[in-house]
Amino acid sequence: MAARQRTRPTIYDVAREAGVSTATVSRMLNDTGQIAPATREAIEQAIERLGYLPNTIARSLVTKSTQTIAFLLPDITNPFYASLVSGIQQVALESGHTMLLCTTEGDPERELEYLNLLRAKQVDGALMDGLVVPPERIAQFVADGFPIVCLDRDVRSRSVPLVQVDNKLGARLAMEHLLGLGHRRIAHIEGAPELRISAQRLGGYREALAAAGIREDPRLVATGRFSEDGGYEATRELLGRDVSFTAVFAANDLSAIGAINALTQSGLRVPEDVSVIGFDDLRLSAHTIPPLTTIHQPAVEIARRATEILIDLINGRRVRKLRYLLEPTLVVRSSTAPAPRRRRGRGDP
Repeated sequence: MAARQRTRPTIYDVAREAGVSTATVSRMLNDTGQIAPATREAIEQAIERLGYLPNTIARSLVTKSTQTIAFLLPDITNPFYASLVSGIQQVALESGHTMLLCTTEGDPERELEYLNLLRAKQVDGALMDGLVVPPERIAQFVADGFPIVCLDRDVRSRSVPLVQVDNKLGARLAMEHLLGLGHRRIAHIEGAPELRISAQRLGGYREALAAAGIREDPRLVATGRFSEDGGYEATRELLGRDVSFTAVFAANDLSAIGAINALTQSGLRVPEDVSVIGFDDLRLSAHTIPPLTTIHQPAVEIARRATEILIDLINGRRVRKLRYLLEPTLVVRSSTAPAPRRRRGRGDP
């Protein structure tokens, strides 16, 4: 004869075991109202004896909260996002929230589908990186009561909080390091042109050249789209233009790693012939050959700050300001060195 399936204990069982009303158990579970210490202890002991697990679906119908937040990101394969996830999860757990991870692949339709689904499922709010949905659509979600905070990548909306590193300052730090080593012919591998952070890092590159009295050569800028393959192809393109350069500032570490591979395959030594500097300070950047000089952006701090803001918004607290720019720092390793004696290319001015 088959064993009878054990039924899951209910809030009524807990109340009966503790000798209190179901309303008292509910108040304790939802932390609404005062409960006498002896009563609280009796309920906790009853929960432990019965192995009771609260019905989170039923609770969310009462509290209008699922204690869940979502993180929408464009690419799960980029190691930078692992640091963001770590920072988000720390704050989420500290505040009693769980986290959903949604990969958008940079598709605006998928972003909208996720946002509509999350709101329909009563997820409390969302963090977004790599935003491609029009800002006015995001602002409408916020106006409708669905909290959203952007991190890492900028959004053109004054109603959506943003936490990111100062990208222009980071680019200037990278360029000032190369210029201080005597480099004057510096190539730049930019990110995705449609993203504001690409423009910000390109802007810092240009500002540093101008401050050093060096006229920008547009032939020294190629698009890498923040990927290792993109950095490799951009560097091959730069080498194919037959224009000389002694250093490369890549818009992120993955692009820089791709650049090193392309330079090495072309018979050039890093940093003896060409110095390379990245942006992000991924963990793997300390273990490349040679170890990569880069700009450190505090990914975990960015994530923690953004998540704290989102939790404040969810709890109805006023956010003091909407724009947070965190400071980058230079990390010097072995991929940069003093500029070699200049070799002119046929296309040089």
